[in-house]
Parts: sequence; structure tokens; C-alpha cells
Amino acid sequence: MKKTLLLLFAAVALCSTAEAQNWLDALKGAASTAVDKATGGKATEAMLQGTWSYTRPGVKLVSESTAAELAASAATSTLQSKLESAYKLAGIKAGACSFTFNADKSFSSTFGARTLSGTYEYDAADHKITLHYSTSKFNLGAISGYAFLNGTSLDLVFPFEKLMTLLTKLGSQISALNTVTSLLNNYDNIMIGFEFSK
Repeated sequence: MKKTLLLLFAAVALCSTAEAQNWLDALKGAASTAVDKATGGKATEAMLQGTWSYTRPGVKLVSESTAAELAASAATSTLQSKLESAYKLAGIKAGACSFTFNADKSFSSTFGARTLSGTYEYDAADHKITLHYSTSKFNLGAISGYAFLNGTSLDLVFPFEKLMTLLTKLGSQISALNTVTSLLNNYDNIMIGFEFSK
């Protein structure tokens, strides 16, 4: 374990500033993952309530291996960049997208000029979150994904097919997602979605 950490810190020291930031983000995420695993997911459940503002696309490797999560960080920035353009077509950008989770298990989400609401279920043990949209205009129904703490941020991520359905209904175009689809084919267990901060 010590040898792995030393190699990891050496890699961070040799990286450019941007690459070093990616590794530091990965370390921060790995640390919050460790805390959350130690609390059986209760850390995320406690922090979920409140209003979260969108900062950038979220990418999460769902794995039991912290080493695998760190290795996937190389793909994260590329995926985030490709997702950014697809999200903008659906009105998802910093300052125009947010989620509010309430103690009574209700939520509201804002995507550009659209505000949608409903109720949510959260299973702390496996981080699974199910959003039950009550707004019939977009006919979204229930969408299941995962909620994870990533340092002081919240990653709300979904299987690609589920997220593609949401984005398409909100106005993004399938062509904008084709590049992301081809990138995702190279990786197993990667979920995509949104990263938020309070």
C-alpha cells in the first residue's frame, strides 16, 4: 500500500498543472469514497439534502477497487469535455442547472428554463437514487442512478442509456452524444451524469 501511494504521489509531481489537478481530484474522490464506504453510504445520504448547483459533467467508475477508480481518471477529462457540448444543447450549464433535495424526499431540478419536480428514494448501502418525476410534459417517469460524494462535490450519475433518454427529452441531439458513446465503449462500469457543488 505504501509503495502504491508513493508511486501515485510521484506521478502527481511529474504531471503538468492540468494533469496534476486531475490526479488531485481523483485522490480527493478516492478519499471521500473511503469515508463513505466506512459509513455504509450514510455520509452521502446526510449531505444529499440541500441545493446543489451544476459545475460540470460527472463521470464515475462504479467499482470496488480504489486503484481502478484512480486509473479511470485518465478518461474522465476527455469524457467531461465531450459531454459538455451535448449538455449545453439541453440547457445544462453552470448557473443554469441545479438540484434541490428535501428532507421529505421531494426534489426539484432546473435545466435552463425548465423546472421539474418529484420525489426521490435513496439507498445508502449501494448509493442508488431513483428520481420519480411528477412532471408529465416530458414523460420522464422514474430514472435510477447513483449519488456519490466526490470530495465536497456531489456526483449524480446514471447508466448511459438512462442519461441519453433524459438529455434527448430535454433537447440535446443524439449526434452530439455519438462521440461520447464511442468513448464509453472502451470502458466498463463507467456511469455519467453531473457534478454539483453547494
